[in-house]
Amino acid sequence: MNKKLVGIGLAIVLVLTIGLVAYTFIPPKKSAKPTVTEETVPQDIETLSPSVQVTVSKSKVKDNTVVLSVLGLASKYTSVAYELSYETQGIIQGATSKPLDIGGKDSFVRDDIYLGTCSRNVCRPHSGVKSVSLVLEFISLSGKKSQFSKDFDL
Repeated sequence: MNKKLVGIGLAIVLVLTIGLVAYTFIPPKKSAKPTVTEETVPQDIETLSPSVQVTVSKSKVKDNTVVLSVLGLASKYTSVAYELSYETQGIIQGATSKPLDIGGKDSFVRDDIYLGTCSRNVCRPHSGVKSVSLVLEFISLSGKKSQFSKDFDL
């Protein structure tokens, strides 16, 4: 009876040892990761009307503020959104807007774009801003998008 128990014990130890060695030295099969294909939906982007004139300049009234002027819209657009970016002390900063209603208007002026950060009614200006990059996105009366982008020296 003891010989049977010793034999069974040795068999169990042998199976466990082989399993441990196999687990340690045989790498698991890598499961194939599913490839994610990002599908882009092409958007129809119309050419912006050549009559549209865009300027960005320093405000003469408010410090560290720029004025965005868009003329020549001829009531062809329903909304405009802007993204203004600039570099200050080696860091890219910026200001963005949600789509703004310009339906029925020939011009659009935004005179309060602050180049700085504000928190709890305390504003800190960004210094050394020499130029800004502007991207405008217009939506026409027919629902099509138009874009305008340009760098402006201040």
